[in-house]
Amino acid sequence: MARLVLLVCPVLLIGLGWVLYNLFKWSVLEGDVMKARAANQQLSDVEIPANRGTIYDSNMNILAQSATVWNVVIDPAAIQRQLEDDHPDSVTAQDRARNEMAAKLAELLDVTQESVLSHISHTDKNYRCIAEKVEKPVIDELLTLIKEEKYGGISTEVNTKRYYPYGNLACHVIGFTTRDNQGAYGLEAKYNSVLSGTPGRKITAKDALGDALPTTYEKSYEATEGNSIVTTIDQMIQHYIEKNLDATMAQYNPDQGAAIIVMDVNTGGILGMASRPDYDLNNPQYIYDDDTRVLLESIADEEERKEALSTARENQWRNKTITDTYEPGSVFKTVTASAALEEGTATLNSTYYCGGAVQFPGLDKPIKCHKTSGHGLLDFTGALVNSCNPAFIAIGQSLGQERFFKYYEAFGLTEKTGIDLPAENIGSYYDASMSDISLASCSFGQSNTVTPLQMLTAAVATINGGYLLTPHIVDRVVDSNGNTVEEYGTQVRRQVISEETSVIMRSALEQVVSHNGGTNAYVKGYRIGGKSGTAQKLTDTTDTKRVFSYFVFAPADDPQVAALVLVDEPTEGDTSYANVVVGPLASAVMKDILPYLGILPTYSEEELADQEVSVPSGLYGLDPATATSKLGIRGLNGYVVGNGKEVVGVYPDQGTRVPQESTIVLYTESGEPSMVTVPSVVGMTPSQANKTLGSVGLNIRISGGAANNKRSRVASQDVEAGTEVQRGTLVTVECLISGEDGE
Repeated sequence: MARLVLLVCPVLLIGLGWVLYNLFKWSVLEGDVMKARAANQQLSDVEIPANRGTIYDSNMNILAQSATVWNVVIDPAAIQRQLEDDHPDSVTAQDRARNEMAAKLAELLDVTQESVLSHISHTDKNYRCIAEKVEKPVIDELLTLIKEEKYGGISTEVNTKRYYPYGNLACHVIGFTTRDNQGAYGLEAKYNSVLSGTPGRKITAKDALGDALPTTYEKSYEATEGNSIVTTIDQMIQHYIEKNLDATMAQYNPDQGAAIIVMDVNTGGILGMASRPDYDLNNPQYIYDDDTRVLLESIADEEERKEALSTARENQWRNKTITDTYEPGSVFKTVTASAALEEGTATLNSTYYCGGAVQFPGLDKPIKCHKTSGHGLLDFTGALVNSCNPAFIAIGQSLGQERFFKYYEAFGLTEKTGIDLPAENIGSYYDASMSDISLASCSFGQSNTVTPLQMLTAAVATINGGYLLTPHIVDRVVDSNGNTVEEYGTQVRRQVISEETSVIMRSALEQVVSHNGGTNAYVKGYRIGGKSGTAQKLTDTTDTKRVFSYFVFAPADDPQVAALVLVDEPTEGDTSYANVVVGPLASAVMKDILPYLGILPTYSEEELADQEVSVPSGLYGLDPATATSKLGIRGLNGYVVGNGKEVVGVYPDQGTRVPQESTIVLYTESGEPSMVTVPSVVGMTPSQANKTLGSVGLNIRISGGAANNKRSRVASQDVEAGTEVQRGTLVTVECLISGEDGE
């Protein structure tokens, strides 16, 4: 017995020690791990996504907003158990029921039956998501279906979905979100941490099969909605610039797209920013360019097609205004001119001689002026107005390399502007060690490159008193109750030139737009300043490719708003000069936004004479002489058709806006209207077009800022030549300067 005790006791002690060791190990040393495993087996922890904050325009119009949606999830194991319980003796019946369920779910959720069946087949799982971000009407139908069919293993979980009410409006500024509600591109990415909020959680108990236990144990932690941002973007201004940008895209079909930026010159706030090509924020993955889609579909190799698709998406998501660099051309002369005035190396009385070209030692060809015959003797303002390259070479040489680069740097062109958008780029440049030839080309905007936003920011500093501002998109951050959390004011980086120099620049740039009766960027009733720019791109072929831009601001005597418009590699129409391609675009942008901003026109006597009037009411029933007299009071002419004693028809009709001196047809007898054939007036001067149309009984409306310029010609007419129209029809013609003026 004693021997047995001696044998058994050590074994028991060893066993007890092993038990105590494991108790200590799993409860103390590995306690946290075991608690986590137990919690994972016994508790269901579901994240409740937080709604992202809203993105507003400056007038609190919603540009981006989140709403609650639901994911539809299934428990394949639970579904299989239900099928077995409902059809215990027939696998065929189980398959039929499974297929019927999948078909009904697929039709309701707009997914394929195959995908639903694939999820259901994972019977070793208790969680599979079969549809994401489903909206409430569909969820209501789903819950009804579940109740009617007594389906088990199907549930919903809360999610959020981003909506963009205006589709493609300001798409490159706003950006979009990924499937997991993280910001991608634009403000969505830049302010992701501000907009995201804090997710909530819902914790419940579950059994060994993963089903919720009928217990009272449940804890919910509500999600906290993200803060919202109020931008400086004005939805109406954005609409105006995109409308005009699209019209230019249709007219010139530029290979590399186009862009417009509108800035408050006193704050640096971006009022509008648009880039083409663009896309719909609600479906950013789709390729919206028809030619690109056709090209993608033609690629047979799958890997090659995927790579091309990725490139195409990046191209349409890219914001040209901050990522693309280009040689600014003559727009840059605003910087060179300002620097020379500030340094005193040039004054308004300085003179320059242009013989059409400048020859530098070591260059095979001379550097030419756009006017190859030469401008002759020019003063400082004349050099800017005529955009004379030889004159600006001389202005650049008067500064010298060090001072030129000092101002190039001071105007912010060696660094990012600091705008609150991701992926901003900077251009390339020569530093103070540049050669004389490089200085010459840089002086008139060649050789160095900039982004459109860099150029606009620098140009604005030349006319706003000399202040280089940090452009910004977001004005303030607000919480869900509308309380301001953070506010972003105007940020002045430095004063580059004096107010006195800036005043001179404003006046000179106004003359650039208004000289010779007005250029293509002129807007009737407004004091507009600006400068066009053309840069020829270096290519591997003999094809000439150009990028055209125009800096424009108003009012010239007290600037409030400025814009830069850019068209990159136009392929159709007259693409020789910026004044032709982007001058009308700059004019159209200002014509739309200035009245909207409350900047009212002030007309000269000559402009007042060109104003339109309404055809007066009360003409019907009058005798022809009285009706004609009533028209004459408004500055209109009457043309009587028929031998009746009273007016029975008027064309254009009463209330129609027509230019003064238009002819209104007064019909005194019923019957067929008087018809005429529209002649072609393209290529004529405005006065010639007026006489030609008037001679056949047609009225004319002249559009385009250059109508009073002696070199202006009709570029297009809205009623095609040869068309039969009613006498008195109003034909709108666009007049442009079609040559080198203002380049």
